[in-house]
Amino acid sequence: MGLEQFKSFAKGYDKKIDSNKDVWIYTRVSSKDQESNKSLQTQFESSTRFAKDKNYLVTFRFGGTYESASGDFTRKEFKRLIDEVRRAKLKPHAILINTISRFSRTGGEGVGLASELVNDLGVHLIEVSTGKSTETEDGKIEIYRGLLQARQENIDRLRVTLPGMKRFLENGYWLGKAPKGYDQFGTKVKRAKFHSDKQKIVMNSEGKLLKMAWEWKLKGDKDYIIIQKLCDLGVEITKQIISAMWRNPFYCGISAHKMLDGEVVEGKWEKMVSEQDFLMVQEILNGNRFGYKHEKSNLNRPLNGFISCNACGNKLTGYKVEKKGLHYYKCQSCKGGSINANTTIRSNGQGANNLFQDLLSKFELSSGLHNAFKEQLKMTYETLNNEGENENEIIGLELVKLEDGLKKLKRRFALGDIDDKETFNELKDEFENKIRDLNTRKANNVSKISNLDSYIETSCDVVSNISKYWGSDDIETKKRIQELVFPDGLSLDIKNRVYLTEKTNVIFEITRDIAKDSKDIESKKPTDYIDGSSLVAGTGLEPVTFGL
Repeated sequence: MGLEQFKSFAKGYDKKIDSNKDVWIYTRVSSKDQESNKSLQTQFESSTRFAKDKNYLVTFRFGGTYESASGDFTRKEFKRLIDEVRRAKLKPHAILINTISRFSRTGGEGVGLASELVNDLGVHLIEVSTGKSTETEDGKIEIYRGLLQARQENIDRLRVTLPGMKRFLENGYWLGKAPKGYDQFGTKVKRAKFHSDKQKIVMNSEGKLLKMAWEWKLKGDKDYIIIQKLCDLGVEITKQIISAMWRNPFYCGISAHKMLDGEVVEGKWEKMVSEQDFLMVQEILNGNRFGYKHEKSNLNRPLNGFISCNACGNKLTGYKVEKKGLHYYKCQSCKGGSINANTTIRSNGQGANNLFQDLLSKFELSSGLHNAFKEQLKMTYETLNNEGENENEIIGLELVKLEDGLKKLKRRFALGDIDDKETFNELKDEFENKIRDLNTRKANNVSKISNLDSYIETSCDVVSNISKYWGSDDIETKKRIQELVFPDGLSLDIKNRVYLTEKTNVIFEITRDIAKDSKDIESKKPTDYIDGSSLVAGTGLEPVTFGL
């Protein structure tokens, strides 16, 4: 009897022969420049030739884009690769990588991940450029050594580049992606239309709408109300993102980047909010930082965050001196001084609140001018409404075309007629920006007033008694009247105790002009106030608007 029949009992005999020839390919570059110089295509072709020479069958391809290897699972395509390997019932024999540094540059973390693939999942790593493979013990050591070496290269590179990056930040430039509301131009941005030889960060159309959110926040609006207002204007924002926005000094032009080691510098980008207003928002969020009791909606300080210092242009901050029980407004940015909120026996002059109420009284309409006011107001409303309706009809037709075009674009991309994702995103953004801009214009147009006569009667009553209404004990009424009459706020010359007005609501311009021409009012014809953009239902004089 021969010995052949006993070979199956010999030590080291493996009855199972691995016949799996399936392999997956992973390609990656770390910068846009590498992507444009066809490095990805070169990696893929090299891996494909290697697979053909070894009689492997390529079943899946991952990567194909540029992703930084500073973190493994911050890379979307890499994470997708690992997730697919872990859940696949029929796993590939190996993953082909052109050079092992394309797989990971995290050092020990990369080695641990490679060990999981090989030892736990039975999936090997093969470096196409050298033929090194985890299929042998020596090969494992070489692959793991390559991963550690890739990490060392990163560390060495950082020692050279970090000082330059820090200087870049210290000179007022920004590292990383600019936050929501900004377009970033530079040499390393993804989209071609934003390429530039020098970094430039500017507020985009969405940012101009977000700028309004800061104003609403300063006036005391809650986040959920601000989110809804932005949504009505076509800006989608979550409560997490808006909460992070309030706390990000980038928006007031300040860089607090972690690479600055605890220092801050002034950035070279457009500010969405002033430094003073940013700090006031922090007060709203976190409480007082100036050593006195601060309440945003105190009835004694309704002008808090509304009036500005004439000397420097920054908003005045309201506060209370507890020992005296008195309220004041103060400029925190210059030596413009402070002013008492209310007139007292010991005060040097009228308080800011009393001065404001006196200012409002100057815009009030006397009873003898009511008929002229109503005739003028009716003509102004009708002019604005007609223009608004006509423009909105044109805008409506254009919106239908754009929305239909956007739907067709998305359908073509879904069906594969457009295979370039970057081109698709650019076209989609263009459509969405135009739609958002038109919706904003439409929302800003004058809306149709259902009961014009009743509305005019109410308006007449309000403009005849505006100072009395402001003197009520309702803080919300005070604030809404302030915003209504002076939509751009007011400047206060603290030293001379004088308000300086620049822009008023068109209704109060009408009352002022009528009063000015009251001598020959019977013969005067109504004036066409076609520029009265603030005369709009919902932000006009309806009692419900400010709680009367």
